[in-house]
Amino acid sequence: MNSCFVNYRTGDGEHVATLLGRELSQRFGVEEVFRASDSIPAGRDFEQELRKAVRGCEVLVAVIGPEWLEIRGGDGRRAVDNPEDWTRWEIAAAFEAEATVIPVLIEATPRLRKDELPEELAPLASCQYRRFRHRTSDSDLDEIAEAVLVAATELDRRLQARADEEAALARDGEPRTRNSMADVDGIAVQARDYSNSGVVVNGNGATTNTGSGDLNQNSTVTNVSGDQSSTTHHVAGDQNSTVNHVSGDQTVRDQNTGGAHRRGRR
Repeated sequence: MNSCFVNYRTGDGEHVATLLGRELSQRFGVEEVFRASDSIPAGRDFEQELRKAVRGCEVLVAVIGPEWLEIRGGDGRRAVDNPEDWTRWEIAAAFEAEATVIPVLIEATPRLRKDELPEELAPLASCQYRRFRHRTSDSDLDEIAEAVLVAATELDRRLQARADEEAALARDGEPRTRNSMADVDGIAVQARDYSNSGVVVNGNGATTNTGSGDLNQNSTVTNVSGDQSSTTHHVAGDQNSTVNHVSGDQTVRDQNTGGAHRRGRR
C-alpha cells in the first residue's frame, strides 16, 4: 500500500505533481508514492485503484495552483463544486480516512478560504501548507518531503527497517577471514581456503607448489623481502615444513622434519 498520495487537478500544476511524485519516489521508494498517471498499470480499473490508494494512504499531498478553484467542467460550473470531481473526491476521502492532508501551493497561489470551498473540503483551508516555488525548488522539495515523512509514521518505520536490513546485508557481505599479515606487498592467500594447491604467496612470482602426498596444513611459507622467484616442491609424506625466504639473491631450500622430499632450485 502507498504511504503518500499525490493529488492534483488536470490543467493546474500537473508539472509540479509530476516533479513531486518523482522526487518522493526517489526518496522513499516507488512503492510508497501514488500518482494516478504513473501508478495505475494499463488495463486496470482506475476507479478501484484510486479508491484503494486514497483510503490506504497515510498522507495526501494536494497540489494547488492559481487555477485550482476556477477550472470549470462541461456544465459551466466550477469543477470543485461537482461531487463527482475526482480531485475533490480524493481529498474528501482522505479526510474521511483520517489521513494527513498537506496542501502544496504553487508559486504565489493564495491560501484557500472555507467560504470558497464545498463543505466536505472546508477542512482543507485549515491544513498547514507547504509552498513550491521555481526559484527555491530544491529547498521547497526538501521541506515537502520532510513534512510527508513526519506525518507518515508507518513510512518512517518502514524506511528505518529497510535501512537496518541493508546495513545487516552489508555486514554479512564482508569477508569472514581477516588479514593478520599487516602490510603485504603482492598477493596473500590463507592456506585454509585451498587444499594442497598452488598458492602465490608474495613478491614477484614467488610460488609454493605442493605435490602428491599429504602435506600437513600447519606448514608455513614466509617471504620477507626481495625480488626473487622461488619454488618449493613437496612430493610426499606427512610433514610440518617451514620455508624461510629472507632477502637477496639466494637459493632457498625446503626444510622438512621427516619423510621423502625433493629440493627445488630457483
